[in-house]
Amino acid sequence: MSTKPQDTGAAAGAAGNAPCRNNTAASAAVTGAPVRVVFLGNSITLHPVKPSIGWLNEWGMAASAADKDYVHIVTRGIERETGRKADVRVRNLADFERGFKEYDFSREKDLHDFDPDILVVALGENVAELDSGEERLAFRDAFKRLLAGFMRERSTPLAVVRGVFWKSEWKDAMMAHAASDFSIPFVPISDLKEDDPSMQALGLFEHAGVAAHPGDKGMAAIAARILEFLFTNVRINGKPLH
Repeated sequence: MSTKPQDTGAAAGAAGNAPCRNNTAASAAVTGAPVRVVFLGNSITLHPVKPSIGWLNEWGMAASAADKDYVHIVTRGIERETGRKADVRVRNLADFERGFKEYDFSREKDLHDFDPDILVVALGENVAELDSGEERLAFRDAFKRLLAGFMRERSTPLAVVRGVFWKSEWKDAMMAHAASDFSIPFVPISDLKEDDPSMQALGLFEHAGVAAHPGDKGMAAIAARILEFLFTNVRINGKPLH
């Protein structure tokens, strides 16, 4: 069952917080109880249809198809590595990025109760370019609080925090610091775009904001890096994945 995200009229390249999209990824090759997965992100993770910017899809901007965005690629990788179906929740948290100082963290209670086995956090691009150290530390503390809602003593998911696609050293530093407090690996990705502009969807969309997002090549590269960090000698609930 899928719940359509709400288009709140957010600026190009992001959407406001949307109802969680549920996607139990089916595969005849996997068996056993589903592995519960939560993705927290922004437009790169999930963006609803927005004709005013030429975006007519409902998946990670700007992949050419749903199965080519990083969420779907990572999901397939999780199923492959765990040998289990994935029961997935995907949420756009652009509202958190833009309003972290006053954010109501109880909005994610349903995801906390879902008790994910795996958590992928891909945020930061919509956070303003904060100038003062005090403001940057406030973002770090808010990001840490967001993570803390999932990193509970009795049930701690296998987690990864992804860095920003559009380079920002201070954003990556703040998120990496917060992640380290929970021993969560931090995955930098800004080098992908810096080293290879074809990682973006340049020339594929008229709207510059949409085209600046990762295209199929960028999505695949992001997914590969996330999976590399997730499945390097790891265990879920104390048990080997294989």
